[in-house]
Amino acid sequence: MQLRQYEDLLARVAVDLQRYLIGRGAQREVAEDICQDVFIKVLEMELVLPPHELRPYLYRVAWSTYLDYYRRTQRYRQLVTQYLQPDYHRTDIKMNDELLMALNKLPPRDRHLLLLRYDQELPILEVAAQLQVKPAAVKMRLHRMHRKLEKILRRGSYERE
Repeated sequence: MQLRQYEDLLARVAVDLQRYLIGRGAQREVAEDICQDVFIKVLEMELVLPPHELRPYLYRVAWSTYLDYYRRTQRYRQLVTQYLQPDYHRTDIKMNDELLMALNKLPPRDRHLLLLRYDQELPILEVAAQLQVKPAAVKMRLHRMHRKLEKILRRGSYERE
């Protein structure tokens, strides 16, 4: 098979793979990201498969990657629902007292950022637009807050740093 034919085959498989993932419940953006990740993995592995083995292999890798993404997303939603509800005093949610105290010690600006990202489930770009900062700044602030919360919880001290 010529290189150009192989590239055309890969392009068709990429489109079919996206349709497959969307048909199985993935959002379009997620399906596109997963397809890109799958092809990057294959390129990094320098895996050369015959055309009749390529399609099944890519479908298996794409499906397992999507399942990993789905499980991770569900776990994040569960944690957000459990720990970051805007009304901390709801009786139907039993929040970890230590985490509640740590969250209450965060500055209001940080709590607002956490609520935008995890409670309202806004993408990084929308959070950045609302806060009028760059997306990289949002990511860095979230990373720092996660580290700060972890440090507070590990130390058991609820004093503002």
